[in-house]
Amino acid sequence: MSLNSLFDSAARGHMNAVRITEDHRVFVAEVPVPTPAEDEVLIRPAACGLCGTDLHILHHGFPGSVYPVTPCHEFSGHIVAVGGAVRGLREGDFVAVDPNVTCGTCRWCRAGRPNLCPHLSPIGVARPGAAAEFVVAPARNTFRLRDSLRADVAAMIEPLACVLHAVDSSQGVKDRDVLVMGGGTMGLLIAIVCDMFGAGRVTIADPSPAKRAIAGRAGIANTIDPAALGEVHFDVVFEAAGVRRALEQAIDCVEKTGVLVQVGVHDADAMVGFNPFRIYERELRIIGSNSLADKFPAAVDVMNDIADRAAVLIGETFPAWEFARAAQAMAAGTGIKTQLAF
Repeated sequence: MSLNSLFDSAARGHMNAVRITEDHRVFVAEVPVPTPAEDEVLIRPAACGLCGTDLHILHHGFPGSVYPVTPCHEFSGHIVAVGGAVRGLREGDFVAVDPNVTCGTCRWCRAGRPNLCPHLSPIGVARPGAAAEFVVAPARNTFRLRDSLRADVAAMIEPLACVLHAVDSSQGVKDRDVLVMGGGTMGLLIAIVCDMFGAGRVTIADPSPAKRAIAGRAGIANTIDPAALGEVHFDVVFEAAGVRRALEQAIDCVEKTGVLVQVGVHDADAMVGFNPFRIYERELRIIGSNSLADKFPAAVDVMNDIADRAAVLIGETFPAWEFARAAQAMAAGTGIKTQLAF
């Protein structure tokens, strides 16, 4: 769609948006162009990524989803309008958005853990997301970027922020042997960040030879099929696959006094079996890492440093209105990061 068409849409007060209904139908609808409140900005998306949350919303439902929902919470774009109370942002700014809209006043927000806010209302889940001609975001969630940063790379700042929270939750990776279970977007970004943060050795375990090859191109030299891990142990293990078998195997790979960080999103009713005596005997620590906490500003800075490595992860890109086909491609697992382009 041309820029003129976009502004024609805005002028007549309507725009195209991808919509997902509770019965798992997906279609493109004409909806009103959102009007930014005094403390909000209106953004024209340039690129947005699909993630497991979007697939859950489409196929199974996801906690907190408000149907019909416009999906996609990983995005970059340009501001086209600002509310009257907004300072520090202006029309034309190239931005990325922290999708977690929170109350800002509860105990968790005050403690720097807004991801645990009981009033959490994420863009693309409980609020309209970026698979649309325009999307509204609070100004406090919107971060200006370097114009030189590619839009598709900038759209990965949100998962990078989740990664920074996970690595921070591990209580340190410097000089430690790190294993990442899962070679998807989260797993590869975790590996890149751990390498950047001075880990002694970083290993990616994934059954897909194609994903292991992409890891190599992203600068991760040590890759392995999980079936070949054997009895090797690691100081820090990140489970980033969201698969039961991967989590069960990850527990067995943690060295004595080591840390397992669960990053992978499992089904809400999934159950995992493990031997609690191993946790006791080996003095293991198991830590959950949920979303991005307060790491979005840090992720903006880190992405400037790893942009070239992160770009290797970008796989198939689809026109914005082919969300269903993009979701199919992502579910097939043939690439790493599936994106929509405008």
